[in-house]
Amino acid sequence: MLRKSIIMMALAAAFTMNVSAVQIEVPAGQPPMPGADASIPANAYENYRAGSLSNIGTSDVIKLDSKSEKNKEMFITDWGLTRDEANEIASGSKKVIDLIANESAVVLLHDDRTNIRASVPGLLLASKYYPKLSDGERLSIVREHSVFFAIGTKQNYDDALGKLKTERKGEFIYPGITHGKWAIETESFGENRPAMVAVVGLDNQPNQEYIIGLSYKNQPVTDKLERVMSNYVIPSIRSLDDMDQYSESINWDNLMYRIPKGLKLIAQKSLKDSTEVRDYRGAGIRFVVAKKPIKVKDKYMYSFFNELVEVRPERQIIGDAPIQAASVWNNGVPSLLVDNYQPGKRSIMHRFLYDDKNVYIMSLVYTDGAIPYSHIQLRNTVEYSDFANVETLRNKVIRIQSQERM
Repeated sequence: MLRKSIIMMALAAAFTMNVSAVQIEVPAGQPPMPGADASIPANAYENYRAGSLSNIGTSDVIKLDSKSEKNKEMFITDWGLTRDEANEIASGSKKVIDLIANESAVVLLHDDRTNIRASVPGLLLASKYYPKLSDGERLSIVREHSVFFAIGTKQNYDDALGKLKTERKGEFIYPGITHGKWAIETESFGENRPAMVAVVGLDNQPNQEYIIGLSYKNQPVTDKLERVMSNYVIPSIRSLDDMDQYSESINWDNLMYRIPKGLKLIAQKSLKDSTEVRDYRGAGIRFVVAKKPIKVKDKYMYSFFNELVEVRPERQIIGDAPIQAASVWNNGVPSLLVDNYQPGKRSIMHRFLYDDKNVYIMSLVYTDGAIPYSHIQLRNTVEYSDFANVETLRNKVIRIQSQERM
């Protein structure tokens, strides 16, 4: 059984993979990799909308749609709006619901020893980050019915997989992973939570190992768990070591963020509402970072809903590809990224994040194919951030308020 103290955090910089489908190899004499499906693209994680791999329940979406319809009638009877006006509001609401229902989560861990990224399809709303211990820096991100966890360890730290009592375990090989081990438990965290874990070593981090896992509460079978881990989570594991090749770090008071290489700061100004704006530009690309003071909160609980509604990304670009969204967790601190990627066309990303004094909104606009960076390289860049007082923020109660967002 997975010890309650096992937690995690993982990430990796994501380039567009050339592998057309999941190709997980199993060394001779090892059991087959559970859930591996060669019909699923190996880069499925590059799309935040995970489709059938998502753990968002259909019933949840139905409830949200029903709530939207009730609100529409309220707009007419109580607010005096016309049917067309109410329908327009409801249409925008359904787009936001669609965005939330198809959301994934991205976890990044980067410090003086760990440097990794991983993704999981599903809405993860709460975080518990554990400080540095003798065996590494730990993080867990928790949702009501699922737990996505990671831990950075020294290589072969106490043979992490060997501590598990389960007999369902084996080895695998995957691009970028020099050695990988998997295990499936029927219980985890002291509850009826089937869990699958992967212990991996990356080819460019020879002295580091990571444990990355996923569990679902009260799940009678593990088929879905295995499919998600084998076809989405494991392929998403990427080292962040190569980000310096296409991006650079910028510090702005408490915030550290990255910008694509080659962009120049052309303007920095203060607006009447105390908002400060930095404007970076390059050929075919523009990146704007805005910072606005907010009321300091004792508890780090908030919603990104107001920012999402204000920016209205669903109205900014008309294209065939649906908008994507993910909760992005850097070293235990959450944010929301909305990605309106239109292959070969004008595309845009928005990212929203907070510390205990400011709200930050990042907007990247570019023409896909007209710049020297891929969509995934740009998304990696926008996802990455840190705060100088990150330990202070992590000591607060960190939770995204789901009801306000919906």
